[in-house]
Amino acid sequence: MKKTLTLISSIFIFIGCVTSNIPKKTVRAPSFSFEELLSAEKVALPPLQYKEAGDKSRLAFREYVPQKMEAILLFYHGGGTYSSGGYEFIGDGLSKQYNILVVTPDIRGHGDSSGERGDTPSVAQVFDDIGLFIRYLRAQYPGKSVFLGGHSSGGGLILNYSSFKNREKVEGYLFLSPHLGFRSKTEIEDIPYPFATAKTSLFVKNAMFGTHGHSPAVFFNYSKEILQSSKNIAAITVFMANAQTPVAPDEQLQELILPVAIWIGENDEVLDAAKVTAFFKENSSKSSRKIIEKERHLSILLTASNYLGPWLQKMVQEK
Repeated sequence: MKKTLTLISSIFIFIGCVTSNIPKKTVRAPSFSFEELLSAEKVALPPLQYKEAGDKSRLAFREYVPQKMEAILLFYHGGGTYSSGGYEFIGDGLSKQYNILVVTPDIRGHGDSSGERGDTPSVAQVFDDIGLFIRYLRAQYPGKSVFLGGHSSGGGLILNYSSFKNREKVEGYLFLSPHLGFRSKTEIEDIPYPFATAKTSLFVKNAMFGTHGHSPAVFFNYSKEILQSSKNIAAITVFMANAQTPVAPDEQLQELILPVAIWIGENDEVLDAAKVTAFFKENSSKSSRKIIEKERHLSILLTASNYLGPWLQKMVQEK
């Protein structure tokens, strides 16, 4: 990066993202609708597989294998959720209709991956886990193009990974309804129920004294019903939050020289679709940008393969 940003600055970027315009009385309510996902016709899930991380943790993932493979997409879920919490529709659609092999991991501490819920030994460990999967895919399917994608704060995670010193090479980045933090200024203003709330003091103490990295610090506003009926988790720690929150999203996008594409629903309940696409246009002028009519933050998972697939095929053909 052209300029060095301190840990404290990154903290306030994240804090502003998740706590802006919070009512004085925080009401526990869903920040976006699960209606479409819950009512959608189910798709078959491939069996869970596991990779052993450098610290011996078991990282769960599912692999959607097409009959004829044209490319590979490694795709990361959003905050507090997991790989089969709606992302199976992307894997199923891309593999069956577009010949794309899709791998959807559970971030450590999420879903069926091991580790304390919502935690990580360090920020760098989350990035090392991504590298582990990229190396696995390169070895398992030599010669195939590997693309990296993420939804919601999974988009923030992969943007952070693009700036990681020890990152593995990929052929492009796909962002689906990306949550890129306060500095991007892309959230809906005066949102009635924020996506999450944070204990700001823990981030400050971590930056100043190196403490509280493993303390739950960001709390998702998932409903009680969703938490009881799924593997979604209620909170993540300071370390995990920092891994998923871009430090300087404008600079990070500007430094991406690989193909970039972004899709977001017109009726996203968390992010302002026009602001998100404008942010990408300003900082990644060659990126492909599309607002999808009528879709919301989660409903877009049901149709995303129809947008991601043609773009991936085009990138492979142009390679």
